[in-house]
Amino acid sequence: MKVVMLGMLLWQLATMGHAVAGTGQSSQPDHQSMNAAYREQLLALADADQKIRQQIRGAFTVQQLQANQGAAKEMATRLVASQRENQAALSALIEKFGFPDVALVGEDGAHAGFLVAQHSTDRKFRDEFLKNIEVAAACGSYSTADMALFVDRNLIMSGKPQRYGTQRKADGSLFELEDPARLAQRRAEIGLPDEQSGSGGLEP
Repeated sequence: MKVVMLGMLLWQLATMGHAVAGTGQSSQPDHQSMNAAYREQLLALADADQKIRQQIRGAFTVQQLQANQGAAKEMATRLVASQRENQAALSALIEKFGFPDVALVGEDGAHAGFLVAQHSTDRKFRDEFLKNIEVAAACGSYSTADMALFVDRNLIMSGKPQRYGTQRKADGSLFELEDPARLAQRRAEIGLPDEQSGSGGLEP
């Protein structure tokens, strides 16, 4: 088991708020062209994505996993297997129905797809999903908050500094920033609040 996998497990478990990243999103379809069946399948995938994390959090604290490498490896293996299964299901849905933006599956459906995709360990998949997010966001059909979260998580998982300051370590400190002096400007450009304390209203 690679050390990076264990580190990713501890990071994901320590950042408790990722399930509510897209605040202010509606819970019901609101567009005539919306695919309700697709939306429901995405919501089910997101539920599965969150359940395994809740199960691990219920069984271990981050500190216990840090101290017990055997348990950490076992939980990391379970988590990665679940993520791969969810990614495969999401990929199949995208191939069948198209990219899950707000116009197609509603705000909560798009957010559900985001939750599953951001946890993928497949960089090629994440990069392609992000390209589609950016296109949809430019058309007003994707949450810019979710876009910022995805950009930052993808950068960090690729070993690079984050751009929008949405990702924090287990101790609450920010991960390394790209050009910190321009952070407020970058956030303002996509409608995010200034990063003062906490995470500026966003959670990883």
